[in-house]
Amino acid sequence: MGACDSSAKKLTKPKTFFGMSPTIQNQVDMAQAPNNKIKLEFSIEGCDIGEKYQVMAEFLNSNIQPFCTETVKSHHNLIIFNSCYICEYFFQHPQMMRFSIIKNGKNIGSLTPYLGAIVGAPNSTYKVGISPDRREVICITAFGISNYNSFVLINFMVRTNGQINFKEIDNTISFNIISNGRKVYSSESISRYGQFKTAYIPTSLLEPQFDIAFLNCRQELIVSKNETTQTFTEPSNRIYLTLNVNKNQYNLFNQSQLLNQYSFIDYIKNGVQIKLSIGIDFTASNGPSNDPNSLHYISPGSFNDYENAIKSCGLIMAFYDYDQKFATYGFGAVINNIPKVDMCFNINFSPDPEINTIDNVISEYRKCLRKIKLAGPTQFCPMIRKTIDNIRRENNPLNYHVLMILTDGVIVDQQETIDAVIEASFLPFSLIIIGIGNDHFQEMIQLDGDDAPLISSSGIKRMRDVVQFVPFNKYRNNPNELSAQVLEEIPKQIVEYYTMNKIYPDKLSLAQLRSQTMMRNNNISNY
Repeated sequence: MGACDSSAKKLTKPKTFFGMSPTIQNQVDMAQAPNNKIKLEFSIEGCDIGEKYQVMAEFLNSNIQPFCTETVKSHHNLIIFNSCYICEYFFQHPQMMRFSIIKNGKNIGSLTPYLGAIVGAPNSTYKVGISPDRREVICITAFGISNYNSFVLINFMVRTNGQINFKEIDNTISFNIISNGRKVYSSESISRYGQFKTAYIPTSLLEPQFDIAFLNCRQELIVSKNETTQTFTEPSNRIYLTLNVNKNQYNLFNQSQLLNQYSFIDYIKNGVQIKLSIGIDFTASNGPSNDPNSLHYISPGSFNDYENAIKSCGLIMAFYDYDQKFATYGFGAVINNIPKVDMCFNINFSPDPEINTIDNVISEYRKCLRKIKLAGPTQFCPMIRKTIDNIRRENNPLNYHVLMILTDGVIVDQQETIDAVIEASFLPFSLIIIGIGNDHFQEMIQLDGDDAPLISSSGIKRMRDVVQFVPFNKYRNNPNELSAQVLEEIPKQIVEYYTMNKIYPDKLSLAQLRSQTMMRNNNISNY
């Protein structure tokens, strides 16, 4: 019995949990952490058979320790690594990473994507060749683990109906939870009459069916996996298991709980995209574009404030749009010397307002300045109405629209804008306003609605908060903080829209949702 006692002591140490070694309390913290956590899984295609591979992941410009997968010898052209990397993910921050492929101990290639580009890729799966002269292709898949995620609480109790013969069987028992062939949890070791500590496991680590393997103190399997396969389909489950070991019967009582909550990453992984539209203020209060004091002044070799705002915020949201096309409008300008101010025009002067890539948006903005005359006044309602029309026309509930308006001053259509915002709050829509220049922006603060919820001229209250206002000057010397302030509410607003409309990530289906959206839009348009 001494040998078993020694093994049992080893089993009480913290268990490996996807590349980390947390205690059970750490696992609770991981499930309930205030920041999003994600799990990155790795595979390599095009491997040379017989060679050994591993993947190293690290955050650039960070003191976070690098992570390495286990080393795997390739028996096929494809390697799927068991170990995964759990790290913090922030939608509003540009988090640059480096992934290195190591073959037989030597680095054969690296790539440096942003973490948002991995999460925002189709199905949150980022796939790219490691170098032009090699055939290996790395595949990185992101899964969300956050305080919004559901997680399973598993609690086992062991009892016996017979006399235990310790000469025939061991006096301790532990269990592993195995999902999709991977161990996602290892328990402590207890006596045959004991109760295990509660296991807290994010559901993102579990397949709909998972196995529970019971082990003796020598880590030998004492119950076959198919006897203990579990399925969680209801919010609460009570499962009774009977184990037959050496003619002794053991009853395991398992009371588990499944909390169904959803995260931003759940929706992105199941096909939701962010469709960014941009509105640029070309009113005369910005100052003539050829004046060095103008907010629209183009200085060789540097960006003005409008361009810096578009770049720092647009590049982050671009991670979540597959086609990288951004409808971009101008307002408050005279075009072609026609004596009428245009309050919503395509800055590329094409029938299609969409511009490919954020860099090209900035390029078209500069060209536009040479073709227009700054005028005024400032109106937001036409651009918001344009976006509402686009949402209804495309009728694609997998597209969540964000309109980012950059402006230098006071709007003259405050109530019309409030009415349009309230109508848009029933749709997959958010409005970001970035104040450029030194105005006090009191109207923008009212639109933000943090102090008092918006009410339309007909007395209708907003469905949800969809507006975020940020003054550029406050963060002009810190573009990362600017993007953090501007974008911090977008993930929450996306989750709110879909959950309020009972559209859940595991049920997303374009064909199924279109009829629901059409009915909802018809009701909204009649209010």
